Amino acid sequence: MIRIFFLFSCILCFLPACSEGISGIYINRYAASSSRFYTLVSKMKDNKFNAAVIDVKYDRGEVGLPLPDEFGFLSSYEKINDIKEKIDTLKKYNIKPIARIVCFKDNILAKTDNYRYALKYSDGELFRDASGAMWVSPYSDFVRKYLISVAKKAAEYGFEEIQFDYIRYPTDGINGILSFPDHNGMNGFDIVIDFLREAYCELKPYGVDVSCDVYGYTVWFDSLHYVMQQLEGMAQVADIVYPMVYPSHFSDSLYSSKTKEKRTYDIIFDSGEKSVKRIARYQTKTVLYIQDFKWKSSKMGFDYVNNQIKGAIDSGADGFILWDPSSDYSYFNLDRKENFKDNSDGFDYTEKSEEP
Repeated sequence: MIRIFFLFSCILCFLPACSEGISGIYINRYAASSSRFYTLVSKMKDNKFNAAVIDVKYDRGEVGLPLPDEFGFLSSYEKINDIKEKIDTLKKYNIKPIARIVCFKDNILAKTDNYRYALKYSDGELFRDASGAMWVSPYSDFVRKYLISVAKKAAEYGFEEIQFDYIRYPTDGINGILSFPDHNGMNGFDIVIDFLREAYCELKPYGVDVSCDVYGYTVWFDSLHYVMQQLEGMAQVADIVYPMVYPSHFSDSLYSSKTKEKRTYDIIFDSGEKSVKRIARYQTKTVLYIQDFKWKSSKMGFDYVNNQIKGAIDSGADGFILWDPSSDYSYFNLDRKENFKDNSDGFDYTEKSEEP
């Protein structure tokens, strides 16, 4: 009923649901702007992948598309070469172009108007997280309008889905009480959901899906307080939720009695199943971000990428996106590949080696 209310209040209707499982990769800003992009498209095509998440607004604030005129003074524009041609190339091969937009982690926006929108400590000192990055306030109308304007620009360029990342509070490097500019009394969970609700209503007339990334643990707990994410609340104002369920990011103690292969599979399977069950009533899809990078991969067992994909398929999730920050995917070099389109053979849980 809540979703129906939003649809009518925005004078909208849903896009037809896609029955095909999503198989995709993340493409970082550098790969997206170079000839490497076409190599990745060729590999996606050969491996029957059907989605590509492309950096449009990066995690330090740069934006890969021309800014709307009213925000040109921010000097955030760092173009992706030939982006319209690249979006058209994806569509030519029936690969869904998805625009990744980092929200509240933004050095450029934080510096605007003498740090007007930046998170600070209660004594006025600027907050920087463990990576040295600054954050901006989700309570600020200016910040929200800017993010939604960038998303609209992505839709105008032909992206078929807007995926909001870092749609949360900061989690690390905090050494005091944080102050949020323009705080209106709403709690953290509500303001995150409220921003997503506003973005959803503003973007649906453009004919795009609206989605959000959430921490892997968000699907395991009723509410994840340290990031201010609540799964059901966010799912009610999104078409797709992307839990980031990299096994390396879960506690080593979780399922520690199991083999490496079974532990890796179960983390993905259980995460997907939990998310699907919790948000199915909102007709919101679950697509899992899974790991194709090396960090802690020796703890994940033999053939850990295929194993994760099988876990995603078996869980009932609507798909997966491979994540590697460098966009260099080992999956494409494997002899045997699991995929939603070709899931005829199962995975052998026998622990085969210390290193994958």
